[in-house]
Amino acid sequence: MPAAITTRAYQNDIYCGDKCAWWEDEKKVTLCIADGLGHGPEAEAAARLAIDYIEAHLSESIPSLFLGCDIALQLTRGAALGLIVIDKINKTLTYAGIGNTRAFVVNHEIERFLSNYGIVGGGFRKLTPETSALPENYTIIMYTDGIEEIFDFNKYTREMKQDIQLLSQEILKDWGRTWDDAAIMIYKP
Repeated sequence: MPAAITTRAYQNDIYCGDKCAWWEDEKKVTLCIADGLGHGPEAEAAARLAIDYIEAHLSESIPSLFLGCDIALQLTRGAALGLIVIDKINKTLTYAGIGNTRAFVVNHEIERFLSNYGIVGGGFRKLTPETSALPENYTIIMYTDGIEEIFDFNKYTREMKQDIQLLSQEILKDWGRTWDDAAIMIYKP
């Protein structure tokens, strides 16, 4: 499987407000990470609603997905949201994010993507999708603020980087913050 997801709820709660999902068809891959504000059942409900909205509207553009999610989440506490769409035909990657989700692409170098300020469901002023060429032999890492913003990806062995499920678990173990929910998704085609 090309994607690995690891999550951890704050204080091992049964509810986790940080969610990840991915979908693939013949033309594109869509990666999504949502962080419901706070933690507990209301945070989980907001994150789940964001994921469900994206899944139901995959054919829409990235700006339309964010605007639709903003409306769908208005009666929730809101969420941070990050999306990556990989265009398999044109070999490009587009990232957009609102709030404190994070993403980077690793090849020989690391390319980090920036999210805009705001809360999906609480309104946001600006969305700035970033598009770049898709490098060969790439790995994408998306994560929530339950993991340190900057961590040393190079500390992990080449063997570990081949097992993305193990890698996602190790990153969360090494860099996860204990005072929040956390989620990480690694995609390696």
